[in-house]
Amino acid sequence: MIMEKIIDIIFSGLSMGAIYALVALGFVLIFKSTGILNFAQGELCMVGAFICYYFATLLNVPYLISILMAIALGAMLGALIDVLIFRRLVGEPIYATIMVTIGLASILVALTGLIWGHDTYSIRSPFIGKTIVAGKMVFAQASLATIVVSIVLFILFIVFFNRSLLGVALKGTAEDSDTAGLMGINVKKMHMLAWTIGALVAGVAGIFLAEQSFVHTGMSHTGIKAMSAAILGGMESLGGAIIGGIIVGVVESFAASYLSGLEMGGFHFGDIKDVAAFAIMILVLMIRPHGIFGKKEVERV
Repeated sequence: MIMEKIIDIIFSGLSMGAIYALVALGFVLIFKSTGILNFAQGELCMVGAFICYYFATLLNVPYLISILMAIALGAMLGALIDVLIFRRLVGEPIYATIMVTIGLASILVALTGLIWGHDTYSIRSPFIGKTIVAGKMVFAQASLATIVVSIVLFILFIVFFNRSLLGVALKGTAEDSDTAGLMGINVKKMHMLAWTIGALVAGVAGIFLAEQSFVHTGMSHTGIKAMSAAILGGMESLGGAIIGGIIVGVVESFAASYLSGLEMGGFHFGDIKDVAAFAIMILVLMIRPHGIFGKKEVERV
């Protein structure tokens, strides 16, 4: 019975961890390629969920087509954000770009609320409410689909960044944009591609999150936990973003099961799950300030 509960906790943690990992992947990719810490990543996740909700639920479009439409429009939004806003901020102080991303986040929430409202909605998905029984274990199809599709996406990204010319060029730009430009790589194009992929994975994460809960503007707060996952894994490491997301998801799941509502010496812990991600991030950074897979930069003079 205990083992079954642990498996269920890990499964739930892997499902949410996959969502955090996808959003964190966008954080790291945009940061590595452009030097911009995108505080609007969670809002891009939210926009993807609302677009899918609009097509699948309001227009009754087939679910797979709705997902593809949401991903495509989300990717286009990412490219548009780079061209209209951040292309003009290259080389500007980091605090300036951070404030712009915070402002962008507020604008996206306001526009989303203006178009679809600030109520809580349920997305029409073929996975919601359905389960798969394996022995005595019962798994939600939505969570299982999240894990499987996320693994496939992670593998595709690894192949893309290591095998394709475009992926190698993007990695080169992320490592050193000046040298990449001297080697003939179109740096502006790579920056736009980074924003496009970042918005794309955020949209996918938003759709997964909508399947497991609801669609609402508050779901953009997932971006903060995903940022902690990116920092935990190392803001310079794409693989670290994936590992960091999984760690945060699993730790959060165990905290929700064993620590939330716990009383000790008259002290009531409350819903400690929401702070677990940040607690584990702080503990790891105290030991490795650059994250688990981050590397300390060494400047030679």
